[in-house]
Amino acid sequence: MTKKIQFFALVLCLCLCSVSIASAEYTQQDCDKFYFSAQYDKAYQCLSSMAAEGDPQSQFNLAVLYHLGQGVAKDTSKTIYWLTRAAENGHPNAQFGIGAAYESGFGVEQDLAEAVKWYSKAANQGHAAAQTNLGVMYGNGEGVERNSIEALKWFRLAASSGSSKARRNAEVLAQYMSDEEILEADTMAAAWEPIISEKTDPLLNQSVHK
Repeated sequence: MTKKIQFFALVLCLCLCSVSIASAEYTQQDCDKFYFSAQYDKAYQCLSSMAAEGDPQSQFNLAVLYHLGQGVAKDTSKTIYWLTRAAENGHPNAQFGIGAAYESGFGVEQDLAEAVKWYSKAANQGHAAAQTNLGVMYGNGEGVERNSIEALKWFRLAASSGSSKARRNAEVLAQYMSDEEILEADTMAAAWEPIISEKTDPLLNQSVHK
């Protein structure tokens, strides 16, 4: 069973989605316009204003700007800061990203249990890449007690969202499980329902599949 963390290469693509949240000065549409017209200084100002008011999408996007150095100097500590704020506010891509940071030790001290915690939060919102990585953590006993049934459940869920990596992992893992264990995992997957944070919209464009 394998996974590719590829933290910022895959996760921290700027996911600018128009939402109804607005600050006194800006709307998300304003931030979109500035970013996609390469007006990064203005995009930074826009996102900073909205992020300070607690908008999870803007907090996540601000983390992206700090990582890429667009409109602001690159700053790993501020990248992690805003990524964490967005994750705490229920943003699934941010939860996945901070989980990957803790797993790899990017900008934080490596902590596999903390990685499992954040992967779990994103996975429970239906984030396929987080489900895949969580399945690997359970399958290998990394940061959590090894549990093949739980691992297969998450692989099945991620595969149903189109993750080819999860599908292959499920096929490999199932070879070492009994029919009863596979049935239990499949039953759990069939009964699973996402838990969507009240602070964020459901995943509209999940481009990260492992």
